[in-house]
Order: sequence, then C-alpha cells, then structure tokens
Amino acid sequence: MAAVAPTHSITDGQLHRRVRGLDAIRFFLALWVVFGHLGFVPLELDKSNIVGKIIAGIYGNSFSGPTAVIVFFVVSGFCIHYPFRHNKRLFLIPYFSRRHLRIWIPIIIAVLAGNPLGVKLTLLQDSILWSLLAEEIYYLIYPSLLFLRRRIGWQKILFAAYISAVLVILSNPTAGNYPSYGPYLNWLLGLPCWLLGCCLAEKTDYLYASATNINVHIWRWRFAAWLLSLICSALRFHSPIKYPWTLTVFAIFAFFWLGKEILHYQNHIPWPIFENAGKGSYSIYLVHVLGPALYKFLSLPTFTPVMHWFVNIVFTFFLCYIFYLLVEKPSHSLARKVAEKLSHKTTVPQAG
Repeated sequence: MAAVAPTHSITDGQLHRRVRGLDAIRFFLALWVVFGHLGFVPLELDKSNIVGKIIAGIYGNSFSGPTAVIVFFVVSGFCIHYPFRHNKRLFLIPYFSRRHLRIWIPIIIAVLAGNPLGVKLTLLQDSILWSLLAEEIYYLIYPSLLFLRRRIGWQKILFAAYISAVLVILSNPTAGNYPSYGPYLNWLLGLPCWLLGCCLAEKTDYLYASATNINVHIWRWRFAAWLLSLICSALRFHSPIKYPWTLTVFAIFAFFWLGKEILHYQNHIPWPIFENAGKGSYSIYLVHVLGPALYKFLSLPTFTPVMHWFVNIVFTFFLCYIFYLLVEKPSHSLARKVAEKLSHKTTVPQAG
C-alpha cells in the first residue's frame, strides 16, 4: 500500500490543499465512541422470542467504540504524515513541541477534572487514555519511521508492523479487548493501523488526480463500515475471535474506506455543522466520560429512561463544547504559535 504515482498532472493547489471532510469524519467517529460508552436511545424489547433477541443483538452491537478508535488511528497517521509526504524536512523541536503541547495540556486538565468526580483516567489499559498514550508513542517514533520510509518504503515497514502485531496478539490470543496488553505492547498492536494512515497520506495526490466526476457510492462504503463494526462487536462478545484479531484487520478496510471519503469530499462540500463539530472531536473523546459523572455529582434530576439518556447526552456535549473553548482550542493555538516560533515558516498546511 505504498504511494501510487499519479496518472494525471497535479497542480500546486492540489499539493498544498487541506483535506476536506476530515473534521466531519472525526466528529462522527467521536460520536460513535460516545454512543459506544454511554449507550444509544434505550429500548424496551421483548426478548422472549427470536425476533426480539435478534433486534436486541443488532441494536446492542450497533455502536462499537473500539472500532471507531481504530479508524481514529488511521486518521491520525494520515494527518501526521500528510505534510511530509513529499519529503519536506521535519524539524524535530517544533514538531515535538506542537504535538505534545496539543495533546498533553487537555489530558492533564481532563485527568484533574475527573478525580473529584470519581473518574480515574489513567494512561494504562483501564481507561480511554490508552489510545492517546499509543498515539504519543507514534508521534515520538515518527521521525525514525520517516527516515526508514525514505529508504525502504512503507510496504516493508507495514509488513514488519503487522508481524509484530500478530506476535503481540499471540502473547495472549484470547484477550477480549484491544488494550489488553499493557502500555508496553498496546501501541505495537495498533501500529499497523496508524501506519495505514501514513500510506493513505501518500495516496492523496493520486486521489486528487482521479476523475472529478467519479461516483464512489459513498453510502455503500459507510454502510459496510457500520456492518463490519457490528460484526466485530458481535464476535467480541459471542465468539472466541476477539477485538485484537478483528480490529487489526478492520483497519485495512478503513484504509480503503477513508480513501473513498477523500474522493467523495473532493466533489462534495461537507456540512459546515459537522466540520465545525469535528474540530472539537478530541474534547469529545476526552470529556464524554465526565459528562454523566458530573451530572450525577451535581445531583441533577432523573427522568424516564429515554428522556434521561437524551438529557445526559445534551449535557455531555455541552460540557465537551465548554472544554473545547476553554482548553483544547487555546492549547491548539499555543502549540501552533510555539511551533512557528521554533521553526521556519512553511507554506504546506497541516492535514488536521
């Protein structure tokens, strides 16, 4: 899955464009994680018959948060490598300062806010922060990966990463959840997923050069993504084939699916409301577990199940929005300003 040479001429604007639609995709991935953790609209189903059991089974597996996290990994790899896909020089100090300030300031504040609410956010496998620790490791090793890529190509690196991931899985082949291998191995399991994003970044010029009127049947791909997500969840809870096996393979589908999304948004403008909401996807991911805890801590009213779910969701997203305005957005601006002061001015925009 190395870069494919474009078959059409590519303009400077295509080389330097911001990838449209990524923020909207990130918003829906964050929404998927929220519904996976907090549940979707509660239904009272009669499970005494086979039809009720089937409906309950489909409904209960419809929102697989771990699947969305894997797609987040692919998107993350894409965004990190996108500015460097044409051998642009990587300046280490501004690169590291930008990544770490943007990530760690919100994490520290979220951890501190969670403590009095009884929400323990740790960097190990017992909280949502396991994936952020893995991403921090990917950011740390990316300069070395970039060095290797320029000498042996992504294909060999990706092959080695998949071999390593399989070895990690085999160390505990019956583990149910993706972050079951501890902080020293979880990142290695997810590395192929992240590298697929790097491979996709190199393919964007080819995608931009494709026929502008191509019909990618995007809703078929989106339905397939949902269906595979459901299957992965069902296998996790009802078979010996668990998430470490299925999600590592699902990332390959995500590679092709996100490529279709990029093609789709080449010709379709994403809805501004989703693009804007996606800018706060990191806040949604970090803070959504604090919403119900804060609601309970404040002793706010309890309603009927459906209404209570709705009120909790609205309250949680309001909290995420406040966190974005007060923490994530300023952290992002600070990281950008610090990086600009530490580096030469660049004309190539970040993918996200």
